[in-house]
Amino acid sequence: MIPLPAYRGAEVGVMGLGRSGRAAAAALAAAGATLHVWDDREELRRDFGDAQPLDPSGLDRLVWSPGIPHLHPRPHPLAVRADAARVRPEADISLLIDAMPDCRFVGITGTNGKSTVTALIGHALDRLGLPHAVGGNLGPAALGLPALGPGGVYVLELSSYQLALTARPAFDVAVLLNIAPDHLDRHGGMHGYAADKARIFRNRATAITGVSDPWCRRLAERLRAEGRTVVATGDDGPALPALPGLHNRRNAAAALAALGALGIDRRDALDAMDGFRGLPHRMETVGEVAGVRYVNDSKATNPESAAFALASFEQVRWIAGGQAKTDNLDAVRPWFGRIAKAYLIGASEAPFAAALAGHAACECLGNLDAALAAAHRDARPGEVVLLAPAAASFDQWDSFEARGDAFREGVRGLAGGAA
Repeated sequence: MIPLPAYRGAEVGVMGLGRSGRAAAAALAAAGATLHVWDDREELRRDFGDAQPLDPSGLDRLVWSPGIPHLHPRPHPLAVRADAARVRPEADISLLIDAMPDCRFVGITGTNGKSTVTALIGHALDRLGLPHAVGGNLGPAALGLPALGPGGVYVLELSSYQLALTARPAFDVAVLLNIAPDHLDRHGGMHGYAADKARIFRNRATAITGVSDPWCRRLAERLRAEGRTVVATGDDGPALPALPGLHNRRNAAAALAALGALGIDRRDALDAMDGFRGLPHRMETVGEVAGVRYVNDSKATNPESAAFALASFEQVRWIAGGQAKTDNLDAVRPWFGRIAKAYLIGASEAPFAAALAGHAACECLGNLDAALAAAHRDARPGEVVLLAPAAASFDQWDSFEARGDAFREGVRGLAGGAA
């Protein structure tokens, strides 16, 4: 837990009592703050007894959980009252940065790949024996991380929601991997989404950015014009066994650049990155049956990330569909030729079938069990059965993790067993 002595006696509100809100409430209570908590969901308020609706007018600070919309798609009533009281909602990341001024901070964001890069940097720092902690949007919430001594490194995955709520980013190394349409309702459209991602560079940070998309290229040009140090990363990252595909070479290039910005020798960084096993639900091989490889990329919740997965294999039985963020599959179009057949599920199966019509064979199966059974029936040795849904999971599952776990369990149950 992060010590917050500056908040002893302060009036602090915590809006949202999920993972990050509970960690913030615990750290603030331990510091002796006068705590005011609220969540619109009654079941999350029960552990806090007599929680009352927040009055922002008397608050010194208001910690806002990033999962709760505050401005878009419509202003939350509490955010409106806070604005009138001149109290700015902010993410727990801000409190962590303020509380640990003698540490260094690496921030990683991007539409796709940020969890892999965050975990890869953490893996390397662990192999190098350097004091560090990994969290934020991945793993422990910011204020639930351990306190590090001077020179410790916090490696933080940052969502667009967190960055929108971080007023004073103070990262020593800031990494932006890519920008593609995602969560647009929460940011008022594509320009708002890109602007919130770009907030990661609002300080002295060494700016590391991918240049595979026009949004990042334009941002890199603007930062250079402002006299900023910009490290552009491309397709030349090291190939790691657990991370197939061009997109993972880009991820490895970004991690290597971040380690270099921390002062770590390139050879030492490469050696430390070796052995990284990847993360669950991200290009995760979960079995091989009768010469067919089964890959769980449930985290591919938009067409751009699904395209990266399809590009990594030559002949694919593609399981796709769910709660679509867009009905078009334009990002996937260059890889239609690699789809032996698509097995569609969930709310988006009809529009996805329309997008694939005339380009790739497809079948609407409704649910994951039926899709996996059909793909297993059709697959030939040397092919890959790939779960890369190009859509969110919430029409049928609580999370992409639950969807990926179900796929893994289904593969284990196939005839012949899974490796």
